[in-house]
Amino acid sequence: MKSVISIILMHFIFFVLGTAIFILSFHTSLFKGLSVFFYRGVSLLTFTALLMIILLLYFRKTRFGALFTIRDIVLSVVLIFCVNLLFFTHVPVTAERSLSVFLLGYMNEHSTRVFSKDEITRIFIEKYVIENENVRKRIDEQLVSKNIAEEGGVYSITRQGKIIMNFYNFISRLFVVDKKNLSP
Repeated sequence: MKSVISIILMHFIFFVLGTAIFILSFHTSLFKGLSVFFYRGVSLLTFTALLMIILLLYFRKTRFGALFTIRDIVLSVVLIFCVNLLFFTHVPVTAERSLSVFLLGYMNEHSTRVFSKDEITRIFIEKYVIENENVRKRIDEQLVSKNIAEEGGVYSITRQGKIIMNFYNFISRLFVVDKKNLSP
């Protein structure tokens, strides 16, 4: 029983360490050239996972790591990667791109005011779309992802983009998602 508790504690410590490395890596210039926030985060997380594999293999060779098997290393790295990816895609990526977060942030910054629906729409267009250039950011993302192509200043969906939309349409049928954003 004592060895089980020790292994669980080691997994917890390595999870915290991997998560800390992942978070701190955003404050470095590593993968700074990736313009899409999501891609940079996944690259940093992959780097973190590889670094953790090295650290765990080294730890395994110490007298403290005798209980830690290759299976534990795989489990620990998969746990670090999956939990951090889930959190990253649901919180930081959402904060970077979500209309809902933008509206809440704007209203929070102006919390002494109330807003009509027309005002919120105007603020969305003026700030989110025009000033923050979110349409340009989404176009750039899709160009980098190769889901759309640009030729002569105009854009078209690529074969890959069509495959992705077929996937989203399939998923929307499975989960009964409102299709107004999938087939506008």
